[in-house]
Amino acid sequence: MTPRDWEKIYKENGDLGYEVLPRIRKASALFRTKGYQKILDLGCGTGRHSLFLAKQGFQVYATDMSLTALKIAGEKAAALGLRNIHFQQHDMRDIPFSGGFFDAVICTWSLHHGTLAQIQKTIGEVHRVLVLGGMFVTDIPSVTTPGSKNGTEIEKNTLIGKKTEEDVPHHYSTREEVVTLFSEFQQLSVRLQTATEYYKADKVHSDSKKGIRYISQRYNIQAIK
Repeated sequence: MTPRDWEKIYKENGDLGYEVLPRIRKASALFRTKGYQKILDLGCGTGRHSLFLAKQGFQVYATDMSLTALKIAGEKAAALGLRNIHFQQHDMRDIPFSGGFFDAVICTWSLHHGTLAQIQKTIGEVHRVLVLGGMFVTDIPSVTTPGSKNGTEIEKNTLIGKKTEEDVPHHYSTREEVVTLFSEFQQLSVRLQTATEYYKADKVHSDSKKGIRYISQRYNIQAIK
């Protein structure tokens, strides 16, 4: 997984147009009750969750590998007059912030893009930059996801060759593996969710009639340091 891979995806597809996930709306309310202020949107893409959280009044740090994605997100933030979003390019396996900098980190549909060792490194970095008592909200697709074996396996449960994101690794986990990955955290909630996701096709925002329909089973994760 390299910046070039993501640049190709965003240059070809532009703003992917995904809606804010319900669990991020719920997480936002939880962040407020806990008094969190500084939120990292790791692998923010074109900013759907960064913009939403900024509108809720949080100080948001939106980061991604792709400069094209960040440019699109930045333009949307400027059009909305949002000044509480800070954009930065970096690899999620090497987060350029000091330890204990963030109250919460979100990372949706992104953490699994890598080998198991790379995912472990990202989780370790998130743990480092969270304050004690800070929360990590993320997800990892399950090995039970239909189509999880479609592609070329580069290591156990890690494949490349999806219909979209062709050059990007996709890792699928078991519940036991998720628990092991997050063993440094004091509290962990793991819930398996089945969902229908849609991807763009022919530069048209996807719905049930247009684009690629994809059924996923993901472990939705909340971990507290």
